[in-house]
Amino acid sequence: MSYCSHDPSAAMVELIHDQNMIHTNFIHFEEGMLSRRKKSFHFPSRSISSCLEYFGIELSEVTHIRSDFMDIESFNNTSLNYRKLIGDYIRKYLDITDVQISKPIHHHEAHALSSWIGSGYEDSAFLAIDGLGSQQSTHSVFISEGGKLIKLFSQTTPGIGILYSLVTELIGFKEGEEGKTMGLAPYGKKIKEKLKLPDINFQGNYGDLFVDYSKIVSRSPNKSLLVDFELDNYELFNIYEDYRAYLAYEIQNELERCLLHLAKQIKRNTGKNNLCLSGGVALNCVANEILVNSEIFDEVYVFPDSADSGIPIGLAFSSALESLDSKQVLEFIRGYKHPKFAPEKAVPIFNSKVIQKLEWDVANIDIILNEIENHSVVAMFQGGWEYGPRALGRRSFLASATNQNMKKVLNAKIKHREAYRPFAPICLSEDFDDFFISNHRNHEFMTYAVQATEKAKQLVPAVVHADGTSRVQIVSEDCGLVHKLLTQMKVRSGYGILINTSFNDNDEPIVLDELDAVYCFLRTNADLLVVNDKMLFRNKVISQTNFESILIELESEVKNRNTKKFSDSLAKIMKFSTEPLDTFLRNNLIISKYQKIYYSKVKFQYLIQKIRNKKIEKFKRVLVSKLESDTVMLALKEIKSDFLEIATELKLIDDDFTSVEVIQQGDLIISYNLSNILRDLESLKLVNLNNFEVFYDSYDYKISVEGQLFIDKNDAIYDILKTYENNNDLSIENVFDHL
Repeated sequence: MSYCSHDPSAAMVELIHDQNMIHTNFIHFEEGMLSRRKKSFHFPSRSISSCLEYFGIELSEVTHIRSDFMDIESFNNTSLNYRKLIGDYIRKYLDITDVQISKPIHHHEAHALSSWIGSGYEDSAFLAIDGLGSQQSTHSVFISEGGKLIKLFSQTTPGIGILYSLVTELIGFKEGEEGKTMGLAPYGKKIKEKLKLPDINFQGNYGDLFVDYSKIVSRSPNKSLLVDFELDNYELFNIYEDYRAYLAYEIQNELERCLLHLAKQIKRNTGKNNLCLSGGVALNCVANEILVNSEIFDEVYVFPDSADSGIPIGLAFSSALESLDSKQVLEFIRGYKHPKFAPEKAVPIFNSKVIQKLEWDVANIDIILNEIENHSVVAMFQGGWEYGPRALGRRSFLASATNQNMKKVLNAKIKHREAYRPFAPICLSEDFDDFFISNHRNHEFMTYAVQATEKAKQLVPAVVHADGTSRVQIVSEDCGLVHKLLTQMKVRSGYGILINTSFNDNDEPIVLDELDAVYCFLRTNADLLVVNDKMLFRNKVISQTNFESILIELESEVKNRNTKKFSDSLAKIMKFSTEPLDTFLRNNLIISKYQKIYYSKVKFQYLIQKIRNKKIEKFKRVLVSKLESDTVMLALKEIKSDFLEIATELKLIDDDFTSVEVIQQGDLIISYNLSNILRDLESLKLVNLNNFEVFYDSYDYKISVEGQLFIDKNDAIYDILKTYENNNDLSIENVFDHL
């Protein structure tokens, strides 16, 4: 990606021409799995070097390197707003040439491309929808035509992704924890009925291909809620028994309404029978199933790795497809099936001295099933890891779904997470209809939450959520040992279904290699670990007199491995630099602070100067947002001016869609949200920006009246040098808290 993402990753594709056939060799690494940091904001140096190791090549041998972009279509310096950190230093000094760098593409195009590749649809409409993409876009609509993707529309006004994220943070979760809001939502219905609460007016301004929330949200990069949702007026108890659950319920309802509206408009505008969905919002499996059941489209495909971790997949394949003609592209799309799992040979090998000391047994399906039937928790590690955020049986904790209390057991033993969050089922295809209701079978990747049957509620209550749904996975033979396990379970009990949750502790990435698996297993309280063809009982390990020293040794091995992986990756991909890191960070901190605090004010003063020097004429009117009128007046006062120097009339307006109708030819609009609304309308040919002047560009901050820019040696710049990259006890929050 064009900056250090919350979900950093890298992908690499080799295009192979075999006579008349086109094949690919593909690998994708998530940085968090390698660094053991969830939502890490690292530059994906480990991921890049791991891709190179998989293919056995050097960085210089890669023919095309592609990223998306933020504000400017550039590989480096893609935005002045973004505060550059260590990862940007690494990017600047990558050991690559300009010849290798392909032109960056739009963030949402990369999302859409990834879903097109995975879908197998030759002809489709595409909706890429998330919190924020290139040039402040919040969702984009594409169609496939003649072997190419064609963009129809990108919305840059506040979208449902931004609103959902801000409400998630209001509830008390972190950015990136929108899945918790989705899980909490069903509990809000009872709260709403109990407290006799009204509907919250979250609904946006629905138009053709847009859904604008500018009445509720101020757009990025100054995103914030503009409405008080009265959280302080209510006594807070357990999160799933109070007003916060009601907020989750209401925002989830709005997300579902929004997606249905957009789907209907996309169908009306494109006439396509298929829809491909991607972007962070597409991880909302409850809304996905509602969208499928609406039957607006014949087929709906949700890309499994729809979050930003999947962006490099679209980026890598985009460069590969550019070398093909339209016929070859369509043949490739038709024949390609996105893999569930990474190749086993991609799994890093770490020769752990501690692991070799442990008392392993040969893996045995009957023994594993006996443990599950006795309500033990089994940690499963098999072959290559899952592509995407869901555990699909290769990196899973497995447990009995028949035990009503297993949810509590798993949270106590393993996950240490909120009690309201559901656990998902994994089941055999032939048992699906007995336990679940869905009019499609696209359940290989756990991207939909389906209704559970009465039989499921009675026999496997541990996998049924409060709203009667389950985020189910249909298991297939390529899932490895878990398929054999479920098949044998069906012989014993008459059905094959288990609880399946990702093999990791709370707030850490899914395990990647054998060392991760053993270390996570011993830190949690799972009863049995299965690693490929061997298994390890917890009670055998803890009965050893040196159990504590085993854990200490393992922790040391993990830390040493992580540090070595980072330093080795830098040596593999970076060239020598004479620019000191602290100089780079300091200079860029100054630039980004200037951009946030001063740029719009200087731009405003420059506009007035042009009027004073007769380089442009005064405007007919200046329309100023009511939210910004005070700062605009103060900015004028600073340079001893007033609005009459700019225009003959001043009009205060609302900073949302309602103000569009008052704009006249010759106006100057100083309105933060409205500026992007007008650009969106122009892209739909509903307004002509040549008739008036829009002050803000999409990436500007609001005019600020903050004080003098000042950086001294006590500033956070020095704290950056002592960050998570160099200290395993720190996290990314330790950096961002200072800046």
